[in-house]
Amino acid sequence: MSDEVQENAPVEEPAPVEEPAAEEPKEEAPKEEAPKAASSSCSGGCPWEMIAEPFQKSDFFAKAKEIFMWNDLMKSLAVFVVVNIFFVLLLCYEFTVVGLICWIFFFALLAALCVDIMYVVAFFKGEQAKSIIAEKAPEITLPKEYIDGFFQLVSAIVQAFLGVCINAVLLRSIPFSLGMIFGFLFLIYLAGHMGICGMVYCAILFCFIWFRLYNDHQQAIDDLWAKIKDFVNKQIEQLKEKLNKPKAQ
Repeated sequence: MSDEVQENAPVEEPAPVEEPAAEEPKEEAPKEEAPKAASSSCSGGCPWEMIAEPFQKSDFFAKAKEIFMWNDLMKSLAVFVVVNIFFVLLLCYEFTVVGLICWIFFFALLAALCVDIMYVVAFFKGEQAKSIIAEKAPEITLPKEYIDGFFQLVSAIVQAFLGVCINAVLLRSIPFSLGMIFGFLFLIYLAGHMGICGMVYCAILFCFIWFRLYNDHQQAIDDLWAKIKDFVNKQIEQLKEKLNKPKAQ
């Protein structure tokens, strides 16, 4: 009897073991970044490289540089004389750019009419005649690649200059930002006394002088520039030491 009771007794199933719930990953609080120290190097693009980049990438300037180098003396001299006459008329005789260009073509047209006067007379008489200028003069086409290259270079220079100004305002490089104070004052002075034409004229004259001078005396100029940079850096370091030096109580 006891055996039957034991056989018919209900078998207790083991209680299911509850697995511990997986812990949800806790979001880490964002770490506060320490304030960045003011940089003395060319961070965010060196200003000198930003200004030089449009000239280095421009095919138009590469061809113009051959004139500035005075390798072909007659060609460079002719361009130098034309540039000086053009800007002297603009700056000293109050011509405008458009007006001066129109005057040049006006006198060129009068000269062509005088040279080919028989062709003009034959036209009014209704006679057939050949133009001396049309036969002897070579076919003149607008140098499209030079015009496009010039305006692309101007656009790139403007973008680079604005980028340098923005970097100076954002204090990307403290020494450069401080130097740009004097740079802005110098440009304001030039713009007020010379205007845009005068500044372009000075830039072109600088190119005629600088490229040949640097080519002939590159080592001496590089050494002088290195000494100037070392002197400026030393002055900046001395100023930092004076500012960071604890005051004696």
